[in-house]
Amino acid sequence: MKGAIFKLLEDFVDTRFGPDAFDELVESTELETVEPFVGPGNYPPGDLLALVAAAVAAHDTTVEQFLRAFGRHAFPSLARSVPTLMEGLDTPRAFLGGLESMIHTEVRKLDPEADPARFTVTDVDEGSILLHYRSPFGLFPLVEGFLDGIGDWYETPLDHELVEVDQTNGTFLVRFPDHAMTGSIAVVDTVRS
Repeated sequence: MKGAIFKLLEDFVDTRFGPDAFDELVESTELETVEPFVGPGNYPPGDLLALVAAAVAAHDTTVEQFLRAFGRHAFPSLARSVPTLMEGLDTPRAFLGGLESMIHTEVRKLDPEADPARFTVTDVDEGSILLHYRSPFGLFPLVEGFLDGIGDWYETPLDHELVEVDQTNGTFLVRFPDHAMTGSIAVVDTVRS
């Protein structure tokens, strides 16, 4: 798993629970990784799951609540980290449609060891899509959080629900408000803070 995800987790934990909260989690959790997490590094997925479990135990929340809040918090940072890839993806529907072909393909080009989740889209009707998520980890609440974050980024709340689960893979029904389909909102500001 890419170090960038661990850095996003560190930012989320420190923002939510205090400036030393992530370091405390790392110190109190048995991890395979002994050195600090760095963005370009690759780390065992089990370390991320162990840190999430430790955070849940330490902060009286559920895994689902924690992962969803983390995904929502992380999306703006992810979007800002790839501003050129976000160009032209001016609606939530355009972004989700281009996620695999434009963004994850580029991620794999930049780092051949990267193995991000796979996403495909099936149009349902003018106002909704099916977002198919394929991953060995089944982090459905994290995807829900990313969908919440996408809605925040585009200032267009998305209605979404997990409608099918096959072990660690899932399908989300995503419904868009009228203005989120037509591009009538402003083009994504890739320099948001």
